[in-house]
Amino acid sequence: MTIEDREFDTQHYVYVEGSAPMMDGEAIANAMGTAFGAAFKGIETHAMTAQSAPICVYADMPGAEMTFRAGFLVSSEDAAKASGDLKAGELPAGKALHKLHVGPYATMNQSHQAMWDEVKSRGMTPSMPVWEIYIDDPSETAPDSLRTEIYHHLAG
Repeated sequence: MTIEDREFDTQHYVYVEGSAPMMDGEAIANAMGTAFGAAFKGIETHAMTAQSAPICVYADMPGAEMTFRAGFLVSSEDAAKASGDLKAGELPAGKALHKLHVGPYATMNQSHQAMWDEVKSRGMTPSMPVWEIYIDDPSETAPDSLRTEIYHHLAG
């Protein structure tokens, strides 16, 4: 389980916001599927170019309900075109921890916990946002082979 430091410039993204009960995997999958479909349609409608595989950004720590931003990294010019339900956001410049999770989405909480533990073991303050980049299409890849990049922003 390799956790690495990465450094980023500001990254722009467009997204559609969604939410679901934290402990309901089926509801989360359905809400994310709907939000990603709307985000994909939005980038087509606004003639934007996705610069990444689908991403999901978590701006706040979840409680009983998780709120997420499903979308794609885009150029700053494309982000400026966002309107309506398709919103624009920025991932902050700075450092983040990175881990490649391989396996079902249902086990990603283990990778996230390992990353939170790493932040604490370094004596750092946990920070938001947290984001995931879904490398593989779950309709084409077996659950045990799905690759997801996970990032945890590190407070300045």
